[in-house]
This record gives sequence, structure tokens and C-alpha cells, in this order.
Amino acid sequence: MRTIEDDVWVYYGYPNEYWRQKCKTCRHKVLDSKRPQPECINCWKVEIWSESPWLLEAEASTQPFGDGAFAFICGFLSGLDAEENMERLKRVHGLAFRLYLQLGARLVAKVSKYPIQLVRTGEPLIQYPNSKKDFLFMIYASSIRERDELRRAVCRILHVDPSVIGTIPVRRGCWVYENILGPWQKWYQMDEDCKVNGPF
Repeated sequence: MRTIEDDVWVYYGYPNEYWRQKCKTCRHKVLDSKRPQPECINCWKVEIWSESPWLLEAEASTQPFGDGAFAFICGFLSGLDAEENMERLKRVHGLAFRLYLQLGARLVAKVSKYPIQLVRTGEPLIQYPNSKKDFLFMIYASSIRERDELRRAVCRILHVDPSVIGTIPVRRGCWVYENILGPWQKWYQMDEDCKVNGPF
């Protein structure tokens, strides 16, 4: 399994030149034009917080992690003293590991190594944890179809009904751009991909 890490994140499926260039291109275009770009509009994130209500509910019916998953996850647990944090980290890394086994190199994602500030900008808002900080497993997609395929794959792994996909929060673009561009929900039609040669 290919992962790299920095001070905050463990990255799955990196380095990925497509995503590296997409982020760089989007950053420059947004700062120059102050308008949403196709690179932002077609950049979806599936947000899985370790304490999300839908995930905690699904966890009750989830099969235990296999030995391989547990051994892999243990590599990220050093320095975490609180048992509660260890359980939360195992929850998101275990899910990332199992999704990687299903998708292989198609998975581009990251998991925070520590609880990070919870930014509630995705949809649906009601599925965010109540805490101020939590572990985040964020999966990248470049279309609405790919976004929903990833959500369905998560449901398969958790053995939950596919109807749950609508409760897994998603957002497009980077939340840091909302200061410049306004809320992402107003950038473009919610259920449409932006054509590269479209209005932006």
C-alpha cells in the first residue's frame, strides 16, 4: 500500500500527479480570477469524520478489522495515549485501509493523524459530530458520479444499505476559497458537473 505522511496527514494513493496539478491550477486561477473554476467545481470531497452520527450507527453492524488492517493501523497509533482517540483513529484508518483494498490505486484520500478542527461546510450538515475537533478521512473525486461511487463503496464496506449514501457529507472545492468565492453550494448547479469549456 502506497502512503506518505506529513505532520498532519497520512495520504493514500499519493503522490498523484493529476491531483497535485489540479490543486495547483485551481489555486492560481481562483486567486487571479476570483471566480469558481472547473478545477474547483469538479473537485469533490467525501468527508468521513470518526464521530459522525451516520458512521457510529453503521459501526454497530460492521465486521471487525482483519489482522492486516489492525497491524497497518497500529503503525499510526504511537503517541496517542487516550484510548478514545485510538478507537477513533482505528475507525477512520480501518475504513481507509479496507477502501484501499477495494479500489487500489484509484483511491486518493487522506486521514488526519490527530483530531483537527471540525469545519462544517459539507452537505448534509446534520451528519457532523458535535465535537470541536475530530479525525477526518477525506476522499477525493473528480465528478458527481465518482463521488457517489465512493460513497456506495463505503456503504458496502460497512455493510449498510446504499440508501445511506445521502447521509455521508460531501462538498466541492476547498473550504478556504469560500472567503473569495462564497459558499460552494452557489458556485454551480448542485447535481451537475462543470464542463471544462463551460461558463467559467
